[in-house]
Order: sequence, then C-alpha cells, then structure tokens
Amino acid sequence: MLMKTVPPTRETPATLAQLHHLLDAGQAWSATYRGRMSNHLPMAQQALLELGASSGRLQAVTEAEEVHLEPRAPARPARIDAARDLGRPDSDAAWRAHFAGRIATLGSPAALREALALLLPGAGAIAFHGLIRTGHAVLAGHDGELAAGLAHWASHFMPLPTADEAPLTLADWLQALASLPRPAYPAGSFIADRMRAWGDTPGFAAIAGRLQHGPDTLRDLALLAARTYAATGNFTLLHLLTASHAMSVLQPWWPTPELPRGFSVAAAAGLLASGAMPALALDHPPCRPWPALIAAACEQDDAHVIKLTHAAWRLGRRWPDPAWRRAVERAIPF
Repeated sequence: MLMKTVPPTRETPATLAQLHHLLDAGQAWSATYRGRMSNHLPMAQQALLELGASSGRLQAVTEAEEVHLEPRAPARPARIDAARDLGRPDSDAAWRAHFAGRIATLGSPAALREALALLLPGAGAIAFHGLIRTGHAVLAGHDGELAAGLAHWASHFMPLPTADEAPLTLADWLQALASLPRPAYPAGSFIADRMRAWGDTPGFAAIAGRLQHGPDTLRDLALLAARTYAATGNFTLLHLLTASHAMSVLQPWWPTPELPRGFSVAAAAGLLASGAMPALALDHPPCRPWPALIAAACEQDDAHVIKLTHAAWRLGRRWPDPAWRRAVERAIPF
C-alpha cells in the first residue's frame, strides 16, 4: 500500500535541511540591492530557524524578502589581490570564489580563521553587515553562505584609523569620544558613510582604539548597545548589537585571544554615527518573558527585528541581563 505524503503546514517546524535548501537557492541573489542595501534574507532565515519558526513562516518570509532582491552577476575568473581588491564592491564575485576555494582547500574552520585575520581590521564594513552575515553563516553551518558573507565583508572592507595611546576605561572612552567635533554629512546618509566620516574626524584615531580591552570588553560593548537601543530605538545601535552577537559567534576563530581592536574602533564609529547618548543603565525593567518575545518576533516581517531578537536572545543566554529583553521590547510593537 502506498503511503500518502502529507505536505508541510504553517505549523510544521522549520528544519536545518529546509534552511540549507533555501540558502543553496539564495546563492543566486546579489549581496546588495538598490545600490548599497545589504541582502538580509540569509541572516533572517537562519535567525528564524533558531528562534523556532514554522516551516511555513520561514517560506513566507523568504518569498516576501526575495521581491526586493537582485540577481547576482556571474562570477568571472580572477585572482584576488588583497591590496587591490579589498573594499571594491565590484569584487564581490571574485572574493566569493576565493573564499569558496579556501574553504574547499583548508576546511571551513581554518579558512574562517585565515579570513578573520584579514577582515577584522575593517569590522564595520557596510554597517557591520559583512560581519553579521558571516556570523549567521557559521551558525547555519553552510559553506556557500560562509563564502558569501566573507565576500560581502571583503568587497566593502572599511578599516578606520587608529593610533597607539594609553588605554581608557569604558566611561572615559565614551567621554573622550563625545568630545570629538561632529563631521558634516547629508541628512539620511548611509550608516557606513557616517561611520567613515567620523573615522576621518580629527582626533578620532587618537581615541577610538584606546578602549581598555579585557575578558569582558565584548560583553560591555554589547550591553551598551542593548541599553542605548532600549532607551532610543536608534537604528544604528541595532546594528551594533547584532554585530556584537556576530563577534561572540566568531570568537573561537579570532586571530588573537582578546577582542580584536578593529571591532572596538568600529564600535566607536557606530556609537558616534548613531548620535545617541550612551545609556549605562536601563530606564525600567523588561515586562515580557522570552517566549512571548520570540513568538512575536517570528511573526514580524522586518528582518532587522528578527535578527535583533535572535541576537539579544542568544547574548542573554551567554550573559544574563534584563537589557536584552528591553531591547527586543523596544523593537517589537505590542
């Protein structure tokens, strides 16, 4: 007797196999669209899977996001020259082929460690999206997506200037950053453009790299982003929070035992580009438990909200603090 196959419903849980199938198909999409907007689909897909979204919901978000995306240009054979091709958006296809080759030759762990040594000095590239996409790719366990994330990072590589000076505590570092003169940039500028403008500001290089690093530095920067986002809802700080989560994912492959300096320098530029006053404490405690927040996030159509919830939830499991839930409450309308 033939067994009837029951098609999945919206309530069927999404699976890793479904995610990998979608990521395979997603390799046909460009890393950017409408000029310089990052493709958030693979990041949202991985976040939804881990948050426990249904198969139907994962498919629905995929179809809705694909409407905005653009096909990827065919790859042309090219030998990558880091000195020439880092930071060139038109080099994405060549970088993707390069990283795919390194993953095939070395295996993904060694290839990732090699790539991070090259890329972390420009951690803030394209508003942290190269870093963030790479972190989601690692969690997805998908080599093609890892190559795509690293290529997005390399092709928009944006190192910021820094200088060796005496280290500062977090509070003193923030105070010193606040003393810098605000650069001129047009209203509505992209986050990356504002970060670059701050990097070119006189005095930035002498301050940005001075944050005293220790075992808790990444946690402190992530919590600073969460508390300030909770207080302000600032879109730039949302990116710093999700970037901090990506750094925590990539920690086993950092080229140095302590937090790479490139991330704290990029965080300095992100904080300044946000224009928000850093919040070192919460305005009030969170009201909703994680199950309610996660369920609400899975029903959102905004990839940024999905990614923020996923990042905050995972960071909260590593470093328990009410700030993570407050940040999600700020992002999700109830």
